[in-house]
Amino acid sequence: RVIRLQLMSEGNGQAEGQDKAQSSAPPNAVWPLRDKEGHVTVPFAYGTIAFWQGKRAQEYQTHKWHVYVRGANNEDLTPLIERVIFQLHPSFNNPTRVVDTAPFHVCELGWGEFEITIRIFFHDGPEQGLEMKHMLKLFPRVGEPSQKKPVVSERHDEFVFNTPNEGLLQRISMCNTRMPNGGPAWATIEPFFSPLNEHEELLRIQAAQRRVQAEITLVKEELENEEQILAFLQDEVKKLEPSIVKKPPGT
Repeated sequence: RVIRLQLMSEGNGQAEGQDKAQSSAPPNAVWPLRDKEGHVTVPFAYGTIAFWQGKRAQEYQTHKWHVYVRGANNEDLTPLIERVIFQLHPSFNNPTRVVDTAPFHVCELGWGEFEITIRIFFHDGPEQGLEMKHMLKLFPRVGEPSQKKPVVSERHDEFVFNTPNEGLLQRISMCNTRMPNGGPAWATIEPFFSPLNEHEELLRIQAAQRRVQAEITLVKEELENEEQILAFLQDEVKKLEPSIVKKPPGT
C-alpha cells in the first residue's frame, strides 16, 4: 500500500521567480529512500499557480491558473504514475480531468477559489491510488495582484510505499531523470517551482521517523499501564468473590 507522510510546510504567496539555471539543475540523487522496515519514499510536489490577467480581463476570467503534480525537482514521474485525476468545481465544463502522461497538470481560466481533489494512480501500485485535496489560490496574502508575479500555492510531500514489489521498485528507479519538454503551458509555470534541497529533505524524513517511533513507544507504554491496571482490578475482584454470601431464594 502507499501512504503519505507530510514533511514540508506549504508555500503560499506571490512568487519572485526562480533562477532558470537553478530550475535546470540535475534531478535529486537522494531518492528513492528506503528505511530498515522496507518503506520506500519518493518526494513529489503538487499545487497551483495563478496569473492575474489584469484589469481589462473578462469578469469571469480574471485569472489563468494551473494545478499540477510533479517530481520534487521536476523529475519525470511517468514511469511511476499511471494517471492523475483532477476534480474541478462543477461549474467547469468537463470538471473531471484525467491526465495520463506527464506533465500531470490542468490549465484553466476562472475567477474564484475552490478546493481541488487530486487522485493519483500508480503503475504496479495499489488499485485504490492516493487522494488529496488542495485549495486553488488566486489572490496574494498581502498586497495587490500583479501580472508579473503569480500566486503560488505549492506543497512538498512524499509517496511512502510499504514494501513495494519489484516491478514498482524498477519504475521508481526510472524516475531519476528530468522531465522532457512539457510544452508552452508547462514552461510558463516551471520557473516558479520551489526546488527541493536533498540534504534538508533527508534530515526532515529522519526527524519525522523519530517522531513516529516516539509516538509508537508512548502508545505502547500507555497500553502496558492500562493492562497492569486491568490485571490489578481483576485480582481484587477475585479476592472479593469468596466473601460474597449468596442469599437463599425467597429471603
